[in-house]
Amino acid sequence: MTPAARSAARRAAAPAALLVAVVAVLAALALAPASAARLVVRGPSVTTGSAAPCAPAALGAAAGTASASGTATQVVLSGVPAACRGQVATLRLYAADGTALATADASATLAASASTAVTVPSYPAARVAGVALTVGTWSLPVTWTAPAGAPSGPVTPGAGTTFGTLTWSQLAASGTQACVTVDVSGASGTSWRIDLHLQERPFNGVASGSGFSVSPWWAGVLDPQPADGVVSIGARPGQAAFATASATVTICHYGLPAPAYDTALTYAQTAGTVTGTGAWACQSTTVRVAGTPQFYAGWRADVDVAPLVAWFAVRGMRADLTTLTAQGNYALAAQGGTTYRVTPTAWDTWGVRDDTPRTFELCART
Repeated sequence: MTPAARSAARRAAAPAALLVAVVAVLAALALAPASAARLVVRGPSVTTGSAAPCAPAALGAAAGTASASGTATQVVLSGVPAACRGQVATLRLYAADGTALATADASATLAASASTAVTVPSYPAARVAGVALTVGTWSLPVTWTAPAGAPSGPVTPGAGTTFGTLTWSQLAASGTQACVTVDVSGASGTSWRIDLHLQERPFNGVASGSGFSVSPWWAGVLDPQPADGVVSIGARPGQAAFATASATVTICHYGLPAPAYDTALTYAQTAGTVTGTGAWACQSTTVRVAGTPQFYAGWRADVDVAPLVAWFAVRGMRADLTTLTAQGNYALAAQGGTTYRVTPTAWDTWGVRDDTPRTFELCART
C-alpha cells in the first residue's frame, strides 16, 4: 500500500474510533451506582418564623373635642393593646365617598396606655366615615364612632379648613332662596375651601352650582358640576393668595328648587272644625313638621273629608265631592273613599318648618 493510501485509511477510521470511545464512557457511567450520600451541599442555615400585627382586633377611633362649627383637630384612638404601645401610628381620615379629609397623613407615637390622642389637620367631624391606620408596618382595622350630636348640615369646611361663626339669612318660606355667611380660615400655608351639600336643605337638590352668588369678589364656585352632590367655594382662578388668609364669605342662591316632601321627617296634621253656610261648607287642616329648625321642608297631606260629608248629612243634604276644591295654591288628588291628597303648588305654600305650620281648607257644595 502506498503512503498516500495508508493516510486515507487512517482518516476514514478516526470517526469510528471516536464513537466507540463515547459509548464506552456512557456505559461506564450507567454502571456506576448513584448515591445521594456522595453529594455534599453547603450553605447558610434556614430558620422559619411568623409575624403578626400588634392588635388582634380593631382599634376604636373618635373625634376629639369639636368646635362650635363642628371641626376638630384630634382623633382619639382607643382599645390600644400593650403590644402596640410605643409604636408609631399613622392615620388619615376619609369621607363616605372615599375622599381624604386631609392632604397628608398624621403620625404619632402611641402612648403607654390604651388611649392616644393624635393631632391631625382640622376636619369636619360629621363628615368622617372611616380611618386608614398603620401601626409599625401593619395596616390595622379601625371602628369609627361618630360624635353624638355632631353638627352637620349643608355647609361644611373642606380639608384643612376651619369655620368660625356661620349664619343663615334670607330663608324664604317658599324654600327657594337662602344665604349663608361664614368666617373661614385654612391651615398655615394652605387654601381654605367651603363645601355645599346640594342634596340637603335648603339647597333642595339643585343640580348645578352655577346659580350661587359669592362675595367677596375674588371667591366663587370652583366647579359648577357637583361631585357626589357637593360643589365647593374657594378663590377664583388667579386669586389663590386670598384663600390662604382668613375671610368672611357670603354665599346666596335666589332660585333654588321647591323643597320636597321628606319621609325622614315627622309630619302631623290636625283637622279643624267644619264651617259653612247653606249649600257650601269647608273643612280646615293644619300641617306641622318636626326636625327642621332652620330650613323649610316640602309637605303633603292626606285628608279624610268624612267630617265635611257628615256636616251636610246632618242638615239633610248630600255633599257633592266632585265640587271639592282646595282653597289656594294646592293640587288635589283622590286617594280612595273620602280621602284626598293635598300638595302645595306655589311659592306661598311650598314650605313648612318647625315654627311655621300650614293651614288650608277643602270646600264642597251640595
